[in-house]
Amino acid sequence: MSWANCTTILLIGVLAAGAAQAEPGAPDGAAVFKARCAKCHGAAGMADTGNARALKVRPLVNDTTLALMAPADIAKAITSDPKHRGMAAVTNLDEKELGAVAVFVKELASKH
Repeated sequence: MSWANCTTILLIGVLAAGAAQAEPGAPDGAAVFKARCAKCHGAAGMADTGNARALKVRPLVNDTTLALMAPADIAKAITSDPKHRGMAAVTNLDEKELGAVAVFVKELASKH
């Protein structure tokens, strides 16, 4: 096996190991996002709603910074974002819902 093949296999393994996955029994992150987040972020995370324009929300899709973050770090970013403070849609998320939506946001951010 050539060095290039070994490197490719190693890279695939690292990417697969780092892929975000929801915990078994976790809520559906896409459903939580649709119910709680889409009003401002858009159904597909494109920030294409009137609320998004008014609040200057950036698209989540193709966001390299978010795509490289761990779901736990995305969850922290969600809860610490000043735009989310006082919003019942965010502040009323339980820990499992927050984790599931963080995984879904990571998936959105990885889309091109």
